[in-house]
Amino acid sequence: MKALTYLLFYTIGFVQAFGACFMIKNVFRWKIRKYMLFCALCGTFTFMYCFLPFLLGSSSVALNDTILAAVYVPLIWLVLTDRSLKSLAVSLSGFVFVSSTSAVLIQPVNLLISFAAKSTDSALLTYMITLIAQLAALGFIVLIGKLGKSSISEPMGIWNIIFISLLSFGMFELTMNAFGREMTADRSSASAVIISVLSLAFLTVAVVMTVKLTESRYYSTLNSINESYLNAQKDYYEIKQNSDTEIRRIRHDMKNHLICIRELAAQGRYDELESYISEISEKVRDADRLIHTGSGIIDAIVNEKAAAAKKAGAQFEWEGTISGLEISAVDSCTLVANLLDNALEACDKVDVAKRFISLSFRRSEHFLLMTCENSAARVVELSGGRPLSTKSDKANHGFGLENIERCVKKYGGELKLSSEERGGQAVFTAQAIIPL
Repeated sequence: MKALTYLLFYTIGFVQAFGACFMIKNVFRWKIRKYMLFCALCGTFTFMYCFLPFLLGSSSVALNDTILAAVYVPLIWLVLTDRSLKSLAVSLSGFVFVSSTSAVLIQPVNLLISFAAKSTDSALLTYMITLIAQLAALGFIVLIGKLGKSSISEPMGIWNIIFISLLSFGMFELTMNAFGREMTADRSSASAVIISVLSLAFLTVAVVMTVKLTESRYYSTLNSINESYLNAQKDYYEIKQNSDTEIRRIRHDMKNHLICIRELAAQGRYDELESYISEISEKVRDADRLIHTGSGIIDAIVNEKAAAAKKAGAQFEWEGTISGLEISAVDSCTLVANLLDNALEACDKVDVAKRFISLSFRRSEHFLLMTCENSAARVVELSGGRPLSTKSDKANHGFGLENIERCVKKYGGELKLSSEERGGQAVFTAQAIIPL
């Protein structure tokens, strides 16, 4: 009997942690680190915590759940890839959803036992009911995860997650009140069970619709990005066609150029020879105006932004290639386009003579370092590695930073921002470090 009790304690903790993590990862779609070890530790903690009240004859599962929540929530937050205040709210929502659902599933069984045995004082029986409810809640979460299954990995919005969490808690309160009235009246009827079933059905529909809404919003954003990419590609190929035409023209005249060079060299007119070669070199350089990074979509985006920089009077420099980076076309567009858009927006606040943008790609054996530097109106104050949320800072560098950071973290990378004065000029630097 003791061995069964210990196993029950451990399993309850493991299943509840696993259910919360499954909800966060497969339904809310927030990235979580490998969490099997975490769930095992939660099971051990539950065993250690519940063993004492069991020995003392206490079976206050509600009290246990309250105290366990204070432990589970920060622990779940620690296994999230993005340890932000938003992910803390996500971890809390995941736990509330699992706890509320399992509590609703406890009530029908609890009511039947109460009227059959007129007592639920047995601690072992209480924990067995709790375990059954936890397993049923896990099955329920897997079910709605399959119903709302989507091919995208876009995380659900934080307000959508909070809505689902509050809805599950409201479902819990509604069901508890229904069963409480029947317990007080010392009678059993099907009405409370029906309320419980309808609440779960309503919650299922709400979760599935929220997942589909997130999917719809994702594809809407994707279409917008694809449209921008197609426009950038169109401009890119127009520039490429003009460049190829100019290079063919130079190649056609190269025979005559070589005759002139040979004649100037034979006559010893070296100053004119140097000037002539410089002029041809400049024509070749102007003809090949395209930027080649090793990625078609990046080439299109960078060339478009370089043209915009030139139009704005900003000096644009670049170096390196992006080859070897396995990143989707959408994320490539999001990352590079937002970096350069922020730089262009910041340059608009600077005198034309001081405007510059520098983009570089450097790679090591394991990482790609993408660096974008630009002139700024002033040194930007940073707090926690991010620009302070003042209107001026948002105008210069706030747009797109959240999208850039989310994109970088999606591939296990890191975004570093810095701002300094360099040679009497304020410079803002954004560095994205992405594993290859």
